[in-house]
Amino acid sequence: MDAAGLALLGTTHRGVWTRRAALAVTTAGVADGYVRRGEWRTVWPGVLTDAGTVLDPGQRAHAAVLACGPGAVVCGRTAARLHRLPLIDDRDPATGAQEHLVDDVMTAGSRRTLRRREPDGEVRELRRHTRALVPSDLSRTSSGLRLTTAVRTLIDLAGLLEFDALVCAVDHALHTGLVAQPSLLAAVEQHARHPGVVALRAAVGRADRRAESPAETLVRLALLPTMPGFVPQHRLVGPDGRVLARYDLADEQLRLAVEADGKAGHAGAQMVAKDRRRDRVSELHGWRTERVTWWELRCQPAAFVRRVADVAEERRRGR
Repeated sequence: MDAAGLALLGTTHRGVWTRRAALAVTTAGVADGYVRRGEWRTVWPGVLTDAGTVLDPGQRAHAAVLACGPGAVVCGRTAARLHRLPLIDDRDPATGAQEHLVDDVMTAGSRRTLRRREPDGEVRELRRHTRALVPSDLSRTSSGLRLTTAVRTLIDLAGLLEFDALVCAVDHALHTGLVAQPSLLAAVEQHARHPGVVALRAAVGRADRRAESPAETLVRLALLPTMPGFVPQHRLVGPDGRVLARYDLADEQLRLAVEADGKAGHAGAQMVAKDRRRDRVSELHGWRTERVTWWELRCQPAAFVRRVADVAEERRRGR
């Protein structure tokens, strides 16, 4: 047994390694003993890590590629997490969506989806795709992992995500400068035959780089079709030129603002007090603020739109 070799397992793949790599430095009996005693655990068939390791997105990506073999490229949701794109269906407390359990890899081999039940009962999926890639579609992480570029990742997400989730990802990419809109539009035209490109073209058309969170994107998608007067990131400026408030969306004519809570909400006494202070300042200047929770946005968007429409009508009549 090569003790030094065992100590080095996983150093090139951020803490995950293959059974084959383990057998290069020890015997099958020793390796299987580590798994049997719970010192190592299986991530995917033939892919191992130390027991107790909670894999971060980068480690999960490495494990997915190792499970698929040479030539595999991280793509889709897995690449989106590495690019820090928001995926609203990853562990959504409102809808119960569990897409955090799904990883995507581009491979020239089998398209069969791998599934593995975790000790807590959750079932992880490794979905393998076989779409063609060109060199300009690829980038690398600092650890050498091959993944699709941010632009190509958005193209692939168009065939994987619901429309609102796709717009959230596009908004974030534009807001952070991860991609430029001309580059994204050009890529849409270049991939005209790609599955989901119609959805991506529509998502780019509905995108707004001013959105600072998925919750803001969802508010905009809900309101603007029937209430186009709402503008993202509107500033309330006092007589002295000082910014008194900045709203997620606001209609200046109606002096009506909408503020949205994200998945985590505005929990905590300090945040609640801050929100109330801002609402009082707004009221002093003739503004009304409607607040919406993540649950309302995800589970009752029509009711939320009706509520805001009713308030808007009250404001019109009161002018």
